[in-house]
Amino acid sequence: MPMNERVIISLTILITGFVVVFSVLLLLIGLIKLYGTIVSKALESAENKKKQQLAAVKTENTSSVKPEITETSGDVSQLNENGLNDELIAVIAAAVAAVYGEGTVRVKSIKRVPQSRPVWSTAGILDNTRPF
Repeated sequence: MPMNERVIISLTILITGFVVVFSVLLLLIGLIKLYGTIVSKALESAENKKKQQLAAVKTENTSSVKPEITETSGDVSQLNENGLNDELIAVIAAAVAAVYGEGTVRVKSIKRVPQSRPVWSTAGILDNTRPF
């Protein structure tokens, strides 16, 4: 086989290989983008559905509950018999109710948990063990 034909066959195989590899790569990129679009639309619709359900629950709860706003006289920072002021108790109760959501939530007691290690040590541990 003359050198002339070998070069032509080699170039034909080389160009065919490049065309096949890049066309498959483009096909894979298109499939991945299509999959990403489908998943993001599904997540978005699920999130919208969840927001609508939450809005429906909130409108049901707000229609039956009428908040009463009263003005307090005196020093708000006064502590009750447990060493906590009323605002702090209300905030903790609201946070617990927000976490547990539905149903009646009743806070029986509030106790301070003693810290066994320094705050900076706890922050360092949380920062180093946080998932990626």
